[in-house]
Amino acid sequence: MKTRKIQKYLVSLGLLIFLAAVLIPLYWSLILSFDSAAVSALPPFRLTPHEFTLRNYAFAFTAIPLIRLYFNTVFVTAANTIISVAVAMMCGYAFAKGDFVGKRFWFIFMLAVMMIPFESRLIPLFLQYHSWGLLNTWCPLILGSFSYVFGTFFARQNIGAIPDSLRESAFLDGSGEWRTFLFIIIPLSKPIMSTLGILLILVNWNSYLWPLVTIRSQSLQMLSVGVAMFNAQQNAILFGPRMAVAVISAIPLTIIFLILQKHIVQSIALSGIKQ
Repeated sequence: MKTRKIQKYLVSLGLLIFLAAVLIPLYWSLILSFDSAAVSALPPFRLTPHEFTLRNYAFAFTAIPLIRLYFNTVFVTAANTIISVAVAMMCGYAFAKGDFVGKRFWFIFMLAVMMIPFESRLIPLFLQYHSWGLLNTWCPLILGSFSYVFGTFFARQNIGAIPDSLRESAFLDGSGEWRTFLFIIIPLSKPIMSTLGILLILVNWNSYLWPLVTIRSQSLQMLSVGVAMFNAQQNAILFGPRMAVAVISAIPLTIIFLILQKHIVQSIALSGIKQ
């Protein structure tokens, strides 16, 4: 018993050290964003700002169009998330419960496509959208959402665990395929949809390379690219304003994760249950 307690305390201590190593830099970034001394030099670490100020945030909003970048990113992220989750759920349902010619072949083909890195497809995609005249628009950022391969795979695995008896009972009661999907499968798949949603929000909110390549107008640009441009164009160190921009850009993701974390835990727990 004593050995087990010692092991438990050691594991807890290790986890606390790891947690501190993760949270202390984040906390210091927050402190620097409110510190008037964090402009041309990096002040020593403190638990509170040397002199509290909001000038770093005011400078951040005047240096780059943060409000416009926020709107662009929220719109594209919301559109991508809604489309991707909807298509992934429909395709996952078809692969899990449907019966059509070439079902196994198309599923394996889909997984094979997922193995191809995006960087190897970037130039062909750029040339494709260039020939369509869609560069410097949000179309290249949104059209790809109709083929969310990982979401389809994830939805298929989880929907496949739903008992077929529920679907058969719905058919006996006169329900069609769409009605069964919308009123039985979707309500049972809320944890899955929440998990896919937060994964997509994280990916789209932090997307940098593809928006940088396809969008030239600053009025259409994403927040991640705007923040990178802000950091690259400043001659002074400007630790405070840079940390202020980082805090502002991270707030939505933090709020969304706190709201959806319960559903994410449920989806992970459900994925380990065998029917």
